[in-house]
Amino acid sequence: MFRMIIFDLDGTVLNTLDDIHSSLMDTMEKFDLEKFGIETTKTYVGDGISKLIERAVSSEKYSENIENCFREIYNKKLVETTKPYDGITDIMERFKAAGVCQVVLSNKATEYTDSIVRHFGLDKYLDGWYGFDCFHEKKPSPLPVREILKEKGFSPEETLMIGDNYTDIESGAGAGIKTCFCKYGYGKLRAVQADYFIDSPSEIPLIAGFK
Repeated sequence: MFRMIIFDLDGTVLNTLDDIHSSLMDTMEKFDLEKFGIETTKTYVGDGISKLIERAVSSEKYSENIENCFREIYNKKLVETTKPYDGITDIMERFKAAGVCQVVLSNKATEYTDSIVRHFGLDKYLDGWYGFDCFHEKKPSPLPVREILKEKGFSPEETLMIGDNYTDIESGAGAGIKTCFCKYGYGKLRAVQADYFIDSPSEIPLIAGFK
């Protein structure tokens, strides 16, 4: 059984895609830029807001004004349609009762991560939650995972990273911990493969060593 679990947030614990897409389309409209479908937005998320905007408008058209506009809009829509994946809070409750240390590591800014975690009551189960700006580097760098291991006092062998994007898997693998890729999310893998693959949150307890 793993003694610490590091969860990604978007596409792993929460389905945030609709609110991200809606905010992005409002931003595109405001700047008279071409809109696109949610399936395209899905391919742009996972590396933080700056990368999301750059991919959406192209690096040539990117500006801080566009990014700041998106941040303003998204801040108002943060939890409009966002919701936890089925069963995920029950799993977190079960892990907490068993004494498993649980943290969230997101490439969102801490202000968004904190607001969402508290809104959905995830703080009841978590021993910490971190946005990308909590560290000098963000996922896929292994540095955030190493810092969390050091802070919480667990070894790589005791820890599991669960996420839906290459950023999560590469960050975990680089820090020497086991990784689990959530196929139900909206991210993708690159060269580094995960140790485990799941189609539903209901499979998490088994992967984590719970029968």
